[in-house]
Amino acid sequence: MFVPQILVKSEEIFEPELHISQYDRAREISKYLLMHYGELDDVFERAGHPLAAAHGYPRRLSELLRESARTTGTRVRTALDVGCNVGGVSHALSTWVEDRVVGVDISRRSIEVAKALSVGGGGVFSIVQQGPFTKDVEVRLPYPESCARVEFEVGDGADLESVEGSFDAVLLSNVVDRVADPELCLRQFGASERTLRSGGLLMIACPWSWYPEYSAPESWLGSARDATPSEEAVKALLASDFDLVTEVDEACVLRQNPREYDYFEAHVTVWRKH
Repeated sequence: MFVPQILVKSEEIFEPELHISQYDRAREISKYLLMHYGELDDVFERAGHPLAAAHGYPRRLSELLRESARTTGTRVRTALDVGCNVGGVSHALSTWVEDRVVGVDISRRSIEVAKALSVGGGGVFSIVQQGPFTKDVEVRLPYPESCARVEFEVGDGADLESVEGSFDAVLLSNVVDRVADPELCLRQFGASERTLRSGGLLMIACPWSWYPEYSAPESWLGSARDATPSEEAVKALLASDFDLVTEVDEACVLRQNPREYDYFEAHVTVWRKH
């Protein structure tokens, strides 16, 4: 019998949590749980919402990587999801990756929630409605027992030495513009086979929304001097070690409340390592 765990309580959402990292705050966890696992009706409370097409971002990333593996003939036994947050992409990957999926995130609370979802097969969390009002959302992981093993651990996407194994596929979603040294973060995948094997796939999904509180402007990918955009800078950075497989834009929406949403379009590239 499915007994849903309480992942985020309504009273937690309105606690100040001033001395807690932004990524560990209950209200942030709640929003990402909804984005990763919520059904369309949970996110949008009326039919025909203009942002409805942006729903299902984690699942779409997983399917794009799966299609890239198929077209390149790459067998994916193991996959690493860097910046996994509450684990939506990791669980989506587990439906087709053969053996093992590892999700890594710097937020300890996100990892705790991802683990709880895995153990319980789902859970219940509160989301903001208006003012002091919330509503509960129940989610279940609709994945068969034959899925790949999913593991979660706390880690820094810019330094993955603690993660065991050389993977067949690595995915970075909304990570590169949130680390102190974006170039170093990406070079770790081409420099050796410690994290990504030769012939493996690297997916980078990023809106390139640079902020100085995460990284110094001089370290941002792209140059103001010659008007090089980040999209072209990342291609130049990876060209010596990888072949570009596909390049698309993927929309995503993060619900703040029923009348306020954050929308972005991630630049998504998939690469095959030499």
